[in-house]
Amino acid sequence: MKNPVALWSTGVLLACMALTVAATSVRPKPLDEMVREADLVVVATIKAVSMVDGKGRPITDRRARTGPGSDNRMRLTLHVQEVLFARTETNASSLQVPLWSMWHYELGTMQDDLTGSEGIFLLKGDAHEPVYPAGFHRATQERPEIEALLGR
Repeated sequence: MKNPVALWSTGVLLACMALTVAATSVRPKPLDEMVREADLVVVATIKAVSMVDGKGRPITDRRARTGPGSDNRMRLTLHVQEVLFARTETNASSLQVPLWSMWHYELGTMQDDLTGSEGIFLLKGDAHEPVYPAGFHRATQERPEIEALLGR
């Protein structure tokens, strides 16, 4: 007969490893790299958080989720207060920012937690995607550091 404590310990270890592998995460990326890669850096307020399905149809169920295996995509609607940097001409006062679809988000939670929050957003491309899945929304207190990295 095998040792029940050893079997239990092995089971717990395997379960923890499975959860770690299943969890969606990305490595932190240094701020200087993200600023260097950004095509657009704005000071903005999140006016709305919305979700669309894989065909671009709006989803209003506050319990709807994103994550691996889901075609749903979360979007932030930003009200731009100031453009700190832009590689191309931009006069947009409002931007749609699609979030990385692999994050495990719930629409209602994101709406409650993010709507009305202000920050500095590091974006790339014509679709105004986050420059990196994590850390692209920075605190306004980081403005001096970001401006220094931009050479301002």
